[in-house]
Amino acid sequence: FAFLLGFAVLFSVSCEKNPDEGDIISATYDPSTTTFIITYSSGTEKTVPAILDNSVSPPTASATLPDGTELWVAHAKQGGNVSFTRKETANYVNNWIYENMNIYYLWNDKIPKNPDYSRNPHAFFNSILYKYSASNRDGDRFSWVQENYVDLLNSLSGVNSDEIGFEYILFQVDESGTLYAGVLYPKKGSDAYAKGISRGMFVIQVNGQDITLQNYQTLFGGTGTKTLRMADYVLNTNDNKYYLKDVGDFTIQMHRQFAENPVYLDSVYTVGDKKVGYLVYHFFATDKNDNGHEYDRQLMDALGRIQAKGAKDMVLDLRYNSGGAVTSAIALASALVKDRSTDKLFGSTEYNSLVHEELLKEEGADYNKEYFIDKIQINQNSSIPIPALNLSRLYVLTKNWTASASELIINGLRPYMDVILIGETTHGKNVGSITIYEKQDAKNKWGIQPIIVKFYNSNGESDYTTGFPPNHEVDEFDADGDGENEIFLHDFGDSNDPLLRKALSLISTGIRSATSKPVISPAFRSAEIDEKATLKTRGIHRFELYDDTHEEAIRNILKK
Repeated sequence: FAFLLGFAVLFSVSCEKNPDEGDIISATYDPSTTTFIITYSSGTEKTVPAILDNSVSPPTASATLPDGTELWVAHAKQGGNVSFTRKETANYVNNWIYENMNIYYLWNDKIPKNPDYSRNPHAFFNSILYKYSASNRDGDRFSWVQENYVDLLNSLSGVNSDEIGFEYILFQVDESGTLYAGVLYPKKGSDAYAKGISRGMFVIQVNGQDITLQNYQTLFGGTGTKTLRMADYVLNTNDNKYYLKDVGDFTIQMHRQFAENPVYLDSVYTVGDKKVGYLVYHFFATDKNDNGHEYDRQLMDALGRIQAKGAKDMVLDLRYNSGGAVTSAIALASALVKDRSTDKLFGSTEYNSLVHEELLKEEGADYNKEYFIDKIQINQNSSIPIPALNLSRLYVLTKNWTASASELIINGLRPYMDVILIGETTHGKNVGSITIYEKQDAKNKWGIQPIIVKFYNSNGESDYTTGFPPNHEVDEFDADGDGENEIFLHDFGDSNDPLLRKALSLISTGIRSATSKPVISPAFRSAEIDEKATLKTRGIHRFELYDDTHEEAIRNILKK
């Protein structure tokens, strides 16, 4: 569907002094006129033409005010965060960016020698990247920069500053551009979850307003309460069909600094004479960025419950898992692998020559080898044991959101066991990053997340930049298998879910008859669904694989 093509979004920004109009208090970017509209504390509004940079994808828009303040927006066709930076601040931050990128960036030998330091740090950072293209598929699609490193760190651990309480995707439902927000899953611990908003429901209005391309970010963000008009598929017992019906208003509380728990659901099925484990895991994180290893403990506890119930087959649901911490990926793989041994190689890493030489000197010849583990070492006196499920075969449920650390699991386990993919082709990310920031620098609160490492499995394989294709292609939005998108979602763990249903059928060697499929009379059908764009446009950095195995050692290189 036509998705997020041009909208103006209002953002509150840090105050910038202007001797005539006062402070800049807010701004909008209008892609239809390619202008910034700036509002000052005096009440004055000023329209400033933007300059487009079409050399990058997506194109950006920027402008320079007379006092040297740089205005910048990430997507010239969609609008987005309006960034304000004074020239002297930009020069300072950009020098810091350039120094760090020349040390850590995987492609540091490709960085231009004489960049323009006067640019906004967003634009400057993008200008020095070794970019991915159709003719350069080994290039960079994933490095990014953020104005506040605390927000950056929190986002990697699932901590969101303005949280509505559920993951969603937008569908265009009519030619006028009206959108529905389909709930992919409610986040446990949120008010939305407590109020009964569930997977497969639709938000059709927020605070009495229709959802459009122009207002959806405002409607789904902010603080306070939101009144959501919801719709859901309801069974009509007269004809035994499901119809999409208005189910009324749900008033929910927005959350500040909400920490999403990635360990979502675990269960065990009995299929014939077999016990089948099932785990829904939404992202790889050790904890909520507090060094408590809470999520690692919960993940190992869930796997322990599956093992204790005698599961010999396993379905790992990574359909919405777009990455995270390498250490958590190694721990999960270690629980699943057949005939686990800490002498078995999970994979290896490749850095640029400068980082390679320093790590080789500090950690020895095996520094870039990652082996399977039998415990998660927290400190010298504490560890978390990893259960050994000893699987010969693993079924992984995938979508095109399945990325980075999830793909690391797939690639790392394939040399040792059958890994069967059910769903859609994965995203295709075989590289990882670290977070670089200055904790004590009051002049620089920026953070960068550059790609610094490439991952290989024990066979030296890393060629999956186009993603892993599924062994069995299944579309979760085609619930009845008729080739149409009904947007009818079953709960996680429901054996009617098309992906899980396929896995259970394969485990039962094809003799298990599928449970009855729903008969659906949809109120709309989406012509096209761009799931990846939903997360990316909303600024959710889920397509991340961050190298926390050597993080401190790598950061210390600059101090030498």
